[in-house]
Amino acid sequence: MSRIHFDKRRDFLKGAACFAASGAASTFVPQLSLMGTALAQGATGYRALVCINLDGGNDAWNLLIPADNSTQIPVAGRTPLTGQQPTPYGWYVTSRGGQFQGNSSALGLLPPGSTRPSPAFLPPAIGLNGGQYAVNPACQGIADLYSQGRLSFVANVGPLVEPLRRQTFTSFKRPPQLYSHNDQTNLWQIGGGASVSDPNGWGGRVAGQVLGVNPASGLSPCISITGQTRFLVGQYPGGQTLFPYRLSTSATVPATALGSYNATDPAGAKRREVLNALLAETYPQAFSREYGDIVARSLNLSVSLNATITSLAANPAFAAFNTAVNNIPNSGIGQQLRQVARMIAVSRFGAPGFSIQANRQIYFVRTGGYDTHDGQIPAVPPDPVPPNYVYTGHQGLLQQVSQAMAGFNAALTALDAVTGYAGVLNEVLTFTQSEFARTINSNGNGTDHAWGSVSMIMGAPQSAGGPLAGGQVFGRYPLQLLNRQFGATPDALGECFSRGEFLPSLAVDQYAGTLARWMGVSNTDLPTVFPNIGTFASAHPNQAVMAYNSRIVPGMLAGVT
Repeated sequence: MSRIHFDKRRDFLKGAACFAASGAASTFVPQLSLMGTALAQGATGYRALVCINLDGGNDAWNLLIPADNSTQIPVAGRTPLTGQQPTPYGWYVTSRGGQFQGNSSALGLLPPGSTRPSPAFLPPAIGLNGGQYAVNPACQGIADLYSQGRLSFVANVGPLVEPLRRQTFTSFKRPPQLYSHNDQTNLWQIGGGASVSDPNGWGGRVAGQVLGVNPASGLSPCISITGQTRFLVGQYPGGQTLFPYRLSTSATVPATALGSYNATDPAGAKRREVLNALLAETYPQAFSREYGDIVARSLNLSVSLNATITSLAANPAFAAFNTAVNNIPNSGIGQQLRQVARMIAVSRFGAPGFSIQANRQIYFVRTGGYDTHDGQIPAVPPDPVPPNYVYTGHQGLLQQVSQAMAGFNAALTALDAVTGYAGVLNEVLTFTQSEFARTINSNGNGTDHAWGSVSMIMGAPQSAGGPLAGGQVFGRYPLQLLNRQFGATPDALGECFSRGEFLPSLAVDQYAGTLARWMGVSNTDLPTVFPNIGTFASAHPNQAVMAYNSRIVPGMLAGVT
């Protein structure tokens, strides 16, 4: 290398370092790495996954409860709480320490259709079709989606390395650092239970497998509305790292990372001028040229994307859609789902008037506060509950998610009615995940870390041409009874430890693998995304405890086998 080339390369790197120090590089340059690379052919049309991450460990047993109070399930050596029967509902109330009546150690809900004995009790749960289950009274939106066939639950799902039983728990491989927030979050996002060290997430790996023709815009197929996440990091078909594109919730400048280089601002215009001059230099080194190409594409994309999102609000063809988007509640999760709805509108393949034309997209949003060690139920609503009552504590968190999901569904329904968008409602699946559920019983003022949980999946019903077998509970919903004891036969109603920490009967690999297959990952390529997935579809000493002996959740999504 000649001295002059060495100096130019050094100058380039110094300039790049200054650019990174400005704060912009960390938020957009890595996201567009090598996006000019030609991508794999094959994916047609449009499909999108929207992941809602519930940070902190959602108390799933305060979301979906057993409502069956007639089926007798006697358990040797166990007696239900006074006033309760040995039924799924009776055991649930017993394990939750009673029905909540101003006592934070009693977390059980009243059965659906009952009358509150006094204002101190929480309102009754909302019964679901079939009468076997009910949801928290703060979740009317979720209940409505379920009854419409637009939402289903996935029960007792969690990270596993292989099927586990309690009585032989120490004889088989277990996920590392059970009950740890960071580690279990990583395992959910990686899509397997063997190691927390994989730098890629299953969302990013899926995107790398199913990408169609590279869109002219160069927009990453993985989009985060909530900052950096391992879930969306993957690889392009050529082996280059795929990073998520990060957006804010702004309706006018979602690509906020480039604000310091805005050409309409005098200071920003000067920075842009200097940067353009730096990029215009011709360097012989491949690294320098590629870096310049990445930054140039990033600058152009951010300007284009901001203008496109802004134009959406003023387009009369989208009036009903924009109204529905603005009607999504103004909570943190609501604002994020608003942005996802806008992005789907401007980037869907075949969308008239927009240039992004994406085939496949995976979105990530998150909402926190679910680490409810205390203050789980800090207040009881009045009786009757006012129409627009805002719940607090865990009830309030569930209410926010319920309302946001219902609003997002309404926005997609409105978009489906826009000329050129027919069918988009069938092309989007929204699902939830959380690092773990929480103990069934109370610690005195809340709940603690556990394991197997309940997730939700929302989409258009199969009865209307959509992908989802809605209005169902997939997997095995466990009997809500602490410290289950077993004989030689595995218990189909769930195995747990002393406080109700359920051993999952459905692996994250199977749940996520079902979504991956719907997105277009072939059965042959599924182990590339989930290396351990074959473990749950083969002979194993503990296989009988699993809900399904397959790589996927059978029957949940149309066309997925």
